[in-house]
Amino acid sequence: MAELATESKQPGQPLMPAAMLDELERRRAGLARHMARAVVTLVRWDDSTGRPPRREAIARACAAGLDLFLATAREARPATQRELREVAQLGILQARGSQSVEPVLAAYRIAARVAWDAIMRAWRDHPQATPEAMVITANYFFSALDQVAAEVTRTYLQAREQHLARGTRARTRLFHGLVSDTFDSELALQKQALALNLPIAGGYVAVVCKVDRGADALPEVAGQLDLPPRALAHTTDPVTLVVLWPADSAAAAGPAAEVVGQLQEALDVRLGGAGRSRVRGGVGSFHGGLRGVSRSYLEALQAVEAGRKVRPEELALHHDEVAPYLVLAQNPLTIERYVDHVLGPLLADERGHDVLLQTLEAYLARASVKEAAADLHLHRHTVLYRLGKIKELLGSDLDAPATRHRLQLALDLRRLL
Repeated sequence: MAELATESKQPGQPLMPAAMLDELERRRAGLARHMARAVVTLVRWDDSTGRPPRREAIARACAAGLDLFLATAREARPATQRELREVAQLGILQARGSQSVEPVLAAYRIAARVAWDAIMRAWRDHPQATPEAMVITANYFFSALDQVAAEVTRTYLQAREQHLARGTRARTRLFHGLVSDTFDSELALQKQALALNLPIAGGYVAVVCKVDRGADALPEVAGQLDLPPRALAHTTDPVTLVVLWPADSAAAAGPAAEVVGQLQEALDVRLGGAGRSRVRGGVGSFHGGLRGVSRSYLEALQAVEAGRKVRPEELALHHDEVAPYLVLAQNPLTIERYVDHVLGPLLADERGHDVLLQTLEAYLARASVKEAAADLHLHRHTVLYRLGKIKELLGSDLDAPATRHRLQLALDLRRLL
């Protein structure tokens, strides 16, 4: 820019006549307001991602831009880094407000166009307005604009990166405060969330999702989930996604559980086919208020872990569905005694209790010899033979509802040992 400024002028000599620069400086306040009015009218700020700048802030930025142009034009010199940083403050402020850089640069371009029109009108009838002088002024002006735009972008990106890093840490602290019940009061937590531009609900149902493969894709896929307003999602470790689903009653548990299926479908698409990753989910109960979130979260953790052992084929289990197992699991000795009482003769058969247990599980799950045989890839006569052996060992009627329930409970509890 310095080369353009001194192409036909001596260093230190103004680009334009002093009287004209004085006129622009006299009109500085009104011209800044005119530039700001054009920015407010023409630039479309995305208010969904942050608060647009106020007119007063835009006017100050325009005035700072004019001051920079007048100071450097009088001395035919390039702007210093300090001067550029002062002009680029609007970019930094918008980075902190979560605005994208595109409308910020558009604002500078529109303001510069208004300023350039004012300069051209001032040049029009001036006796020194030779074509050469006007070309030099235009080159200087637009080179200065490029320099400002580059500095705005650079400072914006730096500020945005710092803002996002701080915001991520703050969001993580807020999330962990919710699920661990370590916040001072609900009002203080609500204020903390509003400071992050992250409005939260009055209560939540927790959903814990765990993946066995495709962990690298989990953060990306989590951001694609279709979640309701005020929902919160956070990857607590490389294989675990926790979703807090806004709720005001226990009825929210059903819709909340659907997020597990969403995650499974999204991972299938991301990884190129079903079966490449397996998602298991646990859903906590609803407990009123933000203090109840930690309890729902603990229940969801228990549900996903118990479900992995007791119902490995299920996509998602509610805490209430596995609550009986969790109660019994607190006393392993009781579980061992119950399993031995119900399945003892079968477990003691050294000739093949594994295949007999597998056959019993398939039959109880299907309640049909034909379907159990299909699941086991066996001939139905083989299944009938094994069921006969099981009846002989247990001395029970496998078709009696009470017996079936007792056997299924014993098989489930055996997985918890």
